[in-house]
Amino acid sequence: MGPEPARRLALLVVFGALGCTTPAEDSDSPPPEAAPTGDVLLVDANNYSYTGSLNAPSFALAELTSVTLQWPELRTDLQCHALDPIADIDNTALLGFPYLSETEVEQGLSDDSLAQVDLGVYLSYEPGDTTSVSLDQFTFFGTEANIKDEFYEGHGTWLALLTTGTGVAVGTRMLAFLTPTAGDAPTSAVLEDGCPVLDFSADLESLVVTPVLKDGPWLLDWSALTVNGKGGTFEPTRVDSLMVARYDLPISELQDNFLDIEALAAESWTYTLTAGSAVDLGALEGPSAPFPGFDDDSVWVLALRCGSCPNPAPLFLTVLVP
Repeated sequence: MGPEPARRLALLVVFGALGCTTPAEDSDSPPPEAAPTGDVLLVDANNYSYTGSLNAPSFALAELTSVTLQWPELRTDLQCHALDPIADIDNTALLGFPYLSETEVEQGLSDDSLAQVDLGVYLSYEPGDTTSVSLDQFTFFGTEANIKDEFYEGHGTWLALLTTGTGVAVGTRMLAFLTPTAGDAPTSAVLEDGCPVLDFSADLESLVVTPVLKDGPWLLDWSALTVNGKGGTFEPTRVDSLMVARYDLPISELQDNFLDIEALAAESWTYTLTAGSAVDLGALEGPSAPFPGFDDDSVWVLALRCGSCPNPAPLFLTVLVP
């Protein structure tokens, strides 16, 4: 296999990890019908709604130069969570979009609408105990990329990601556009506060709650879902984990602090999914014990999550009422 076929194959892998679509997919086509098999049947009306937008910083940098991105004082990520600029950043990535503007890339990441054909370059570098990366350090899966020769004004949109974990484009903590600029432009950029990057709104109060029995059975079935929380097509194969969480807070407070919904849980139980669209909630595991059942005194939330999607918002989230 020559270098170009290998590169195309690797980009297919990247886009699978990004949760992005291919041109052959039709987002308006209904999913295939499946016979319900569970005791707790989820429908679209049970789902929350979420809107979010990205406003990533953009840096004009010298073209055809091995420019540098630095983050020594970055103490908050794009969800306003505390961040250690060394311990929490395991990987950096550089994505090149030859035909999209910064605005189009931001929109595509927000609503998971980017297509495989949109991405022209994916490079990465693990910074270790440093807080900077230059164009010369990025590689194409370990192969030297010499990307500065392609970094010139008018040649696409370049997006840098800082991630926790080394999975492809998973666990994004901060992102920024690097814009190659002719003339006397800076050769380095410094990332600071991540809080202004993500704007969001979540509605957990308008959904139809999902009734459950206190002590089971709880065979959860989401095969009938067609719409995700962002209003797009629900794709069952993107669900890779489930979470049930118990809260001592009202729904209104969870809604206002939606990006912290996992951290605010009094207790939570999770399950890693490998296939299918049904799970027995009794199989969920918590820090100290399997899921014990529901009580009347707490607020209960169920989320279907996509850990490989660029947008961290759950695909489905509902309120469970025993």
